Parts: sequence; C-alpha cells; structure tokens
Amino acid sequence: MTHDQFRRIAWAGAILSCLSAITTAILMYGPDAATPDGFEAAQALHANTLHTYKKWVLFFHPQFAFLAACAAAAVLVRRAPALTLVGLFYLGVWAVTEMTQQAFLIDTLNQMWRPAYLAAGAADKDQWRTLITGLQGISDGQYFVLIFGFGLGTLLIGGAFLKGPGPDKILGAGMITIGIMSLLAFAYYYAGLSSIGALISGWYGWIYGPLQIGVRLGLAVWLMHQAGALPHKT
Repeated sequence: MTHDQFRRIAWAGAILSCLSAITTAILMYGPDAATPDGFEAAQALHANTLHTYKKWVLFFHPQFAFLAACAAAAVLVRRAPALTLVGLFYLGVWAVTEMTQQAFLIDTLNQMWRPAYLAAGAADKDQWRTLITGLQGISDGQYFVLIFGFGLGTLLIGGAFLKGPGPDKILGAGMITIGIMSLLAFAYYYAGLSSIGALISGWYGWIYGPLQIGVRLGLAVWLMHQAGALPHKT
C-alpha cells in the first residue's frame, strides 16, 4: 500500500468514525416514540417515524463504525497483528448481526407483519400475533451475538492501541473500558450475573453515551493524525 493510498483510507476512516459518533448520539439521545399501551397499540408503531427512524440509524451505524475500525487496523496490524485481526473479526460479527437484526425489525416486522396483523380479519390475527411475538425471541438472540462480538472486538482493538504511544493508550483505555462493560452487560443479560444490575444500569444511563461518542471522535482525530504524519508524494 502506498502512502497516498493509506492517506485516503485514513481520511475515509476518519469521516466514517465521525458519522459513527453522530449516529451514537442520535441513538442515545434522539427522541423516542411514546411507549404503547398493550399489544394492539404496539402494532401501529410501524407508521410512527419516531419508532422506525432509530432502526434505520442502527442499520447504518455498525457499517460506519466497522469500516472506521478497518481503516485503523491498517496501522494497528503492524504493531499488534493478533489483537487487531481477531478484534476485527469480532467487530465484523457485531456489525453484520446488528444489521441483520435491524433488517428484521425494519422490513419483516414493521413493513410486513404489523400491517398484515392490522389488516387481518379476526380469524387470521392469531397467526400474525404468533409471528410478531416470536420475532422478539429472534431479535434477542441476535442481540446475544452482537453484544458479545462488540464487547470482545472493542476490547481487543483497545489492547492494540495500548501498544502505541501515550495518546494511543488513552484511546485504547476508553475502548477497553467499553469492551469490558459490554461483556459484563452480556453476562448480566444472559449468564445470570444479576448482582451487577445497578452497575449496568448506571453505565448505560450515565457513562456509555458520552464515552462512546468521545472514543469515536477520538478515533477520527487519530486517523487524521495518521494521514497527516505520512510524507506527501512530490
């Protein structure tokens, strides 16, 4: 890879990391639809933009974040190949799983099954209700995979950053914190670690949003620095 090629990759990664910071902010702090009162009311959410827009954001968000991580990996793989490549694999698992989860919710649930339920006669509503209810379990199973992949991938990429100079270590420490807490959340949700419920609630309620946005913006600055550190072709 030439310096000019890497510079273009680093700048593209910086832009994508900024986009991932923006989408993180939207997901954490953007408006939400009011909680519906019961199953029947919930089916009308398919026509509520405040309900569906975050699912579209969640579809694109992991694409931005993963491609930004790929740009960073072009540097990190030289200093920590195992941590970088394995971390990138798990981030890829997260990205594809989250995209698939949101595709089910955008298309299958909100564009097909909910309208079909509302339009169905009394004799056919039960079959649509069964499908809609069952999708909750499928979506949660996908979350099982994606939060594990995200947590482990972020932890390992953070470890690769720790092998760099001081500013890299700060960015790496933020990633490692996010990775560890995501894996603890995984253990709380799925492995019976109920004793850390207050910790997980406080983490997502107060710390995760600002820290994750900061890390993604920090990665953008780091990628711009990597691009600027290379000599220009004369």
